[in-house]
Amino acid sequence: MANPAATKEQIAKAEKNVESAINKYRQKEIKDALERMFHGKCAYCESQVTTTGYGDIEHFCPKRNPRCVNLTFEWSNLLLSCEKCNDAGHKGTQFPIDSNGNPLLIDPTDEETDINQHLDFSWDVVDGARVEGRDVRGKEVERIFDLNSDRGSRKELIKHRSARVKQILSLLKIAQQTANPDAIALLKEHCQPSAEYSAFALVHILPYLAHNFRDPEAIDLLREVSRRSTEYAAFALDRDLPSIS
Repeated sequence: MANPAATKEQIAKAEKNVESAINKYRQKEIKDALERMFHGKCAYCESQVTTTGYGDIEHFCPKRNPRCVNLTFEWSNLLLSCEKCNDAGHKGTQFPIDSNGNPLLIDPTDEETDINQHLDFSWDVVDGARVEGRDVRGKEVERIFDLNSDRGSRKELIKHRSARVKQILSLLKIAQQTANPDAIALLKEHCQPSAEYSAFALVHILPYLAHNFRDPEAIDLLREVSRRSTEYAAFALDRDLPSIS
């Protein structure tokens, strides 16, 4: 019920509380939409955001950056990020540019950028699953997000990512030895955009499923990814599989 005797200060406080509540509701709507768009994964490190917390609404070009003020509420500038990738020790407000004023960081939603030209998704039994820069842009991504450090705040990322990729590769061995249809079905799930660290599965699993098992779904997905990435196509299609070349 309205209070006709309310002071200006009380009215101002009430209006501020209402505005805060509306903004909080809008923020939840945006967060929910981004979680659906990114399958609950961090746009940068591919971890489920629940691994490190609740996730952040991330501005690719930081809202505090003068050149990006007009992008604060643009969908094209919004991403879902885990709290580690977005904290002050990593991306935070950083937005490096080259001598021509172009961003060095890679926008995960930019379909024009061939991610495989800039980053290498490798596996080694000693070093585990690593994301390493192949050029200036890739190395900047690796540095800012500290994607391979086994110390400090990123230690859990490396441990979790390596364990997951090792699990996927172990599943591949089972499929190779037994041609188990359940194992093959699980491997195909790991290649989908919704899966954690699917970038590794696309490199280390999908070509095998397409070329060795001749799985129709794997062939279709390999063809789709190859259309988006010439770098990926160069190694993924370089086998005896005329039907998808």
